[in-house]
Amino acid sequence: MYQHENSVVVGVDGSPESRAALIWGAHVAVSRNATLRALTCYQEGPDPRGSYESAMSIAREALAQEGVAGLAGLEATAVALPGDPVELLLAESKTASRLVVGYSGADTADIDQLGVVAGAIVSKAYCPVAVVPLQHSRRLPIRHIVVGVDGSQESKYALNLAVRMAGRWGAQVSAINAVSVTRAGGGLLPGGDMTREILDDTRLGLEETVAEVLRGDETVQVRCYAVEGSAAEIMAEFSSSVDLVVVGARGRGGITGLLFGSTSHTLLLGTQSPVLVVPTHATKNLHVPDTNVPWDVPDPSAQ
Repeated sequence: MYQHENSVVVGVDGSPESRAALIWGAHVAVSRNATLRALTCYQEGPDPRGSYESAMSIAREALAQEGVAGLAGLEATAVALPGDPVELLLAESKTASRLVVGYSGADTADIDQLGVVAGAIVSKAYCPVAVVPLQHSRRLPIRHIVVGVDGSQESKYALNLAVRMAGRWGAQVSAINAVSVTRAGGGLLPGGDMTREILDDTRLGLEETVAEVLRGDETVQVRCYAVEGSAAEIMAEFSSSVDLVVVGARGRGGITGLLFGSTSHTLLLGTQSPVLVVPTHATKNLHVPDTNVPWDVPDPSAQ
């Protein structure tokens, strides 16, 4: 098990996307009483010192921008390391509480590249990863969180994380289980009564999962919704009225693989808030209780 510090690491490269992600990450760091690391990378060449200084300049300028500089309670550090950005971020995830990356969401090429980068990071990271779209990076403070819950262990980690964040921000949580009730098992379309029965059973299961995670804690309000349709489309639709979407990287049924393949395009193209992903690697390999995950050390003041 890796020793995780209370730190938020944001990948920066001088782009508007990364600078916006840094603003979001800075506010999250303050909410957790965590340190902030603005991480940029460079390729070693004939003038390694010059490459290092150039990279450090990018990180320092990002930290000096409005929305980060002067943020009360923020302890921030600029970091420049040689190497590949994905590999560096994965290494940071072994000790960080959060990774944060940004993207523009403006064109298909950017989203295609994001799918590669986010997929590589989310599939192997040891801590939750936030993907922050440029046009919605200022959805702060966080007052409403939507989380995908399908009964899998991964989604329970996501729910637990959403509840903890809600406690810190004073936010409410909407727990969503998206199910497909059309052509179930490849058969005929179920009738209206069967559809309602499936959704009712799904909602009851969702409420049981929420009760299991809350364990009687009434400080955070969690509303449960069982909805028919595509998980990616439904989560994207809910994102228009919330400040953060939380999902597990893997799960069952409709929530499975939201950040991979074609469904990633649906969610990332449609989301109107940052997306926080609980990584497969962490939940699969760290055998710890739901309420004591190593990458989310409880803040005594928020309990």
